[in-house]
Amino acid sequence: MADGATHRQIAVVLEELSHDIETLGTMLCSDMDLAMRHVAALQAFDMIAQKQRSLAILLDAESPEAHVEQIAIDTLRDRMRQSP
Repeated sequence: MADGATHRQIAVVLEELSHDIETLGTMLCSDMDLAMRHVAALQAFDMIAQKQRSLAILLDAESPEAHVEQIAIDTLRDRMRQSP
């Protein structure tokens, strides 16, 4: 089982990845033709980043259960409510 320091490092990496994927999405959106052809895929970049940030907060929290209700993404919040 991972200890708190490991959870903290995982949270940091998830946060970094969320910024990386948002940067990639922003770069791709700068090409208007590409953006118009791939709107749904580009929106998925944003959703992935949001989920990563939410999971990072849970991993780094002293009481993750207390933070579950603050997750803005309904499907992720519901999934975390079901976890053992």
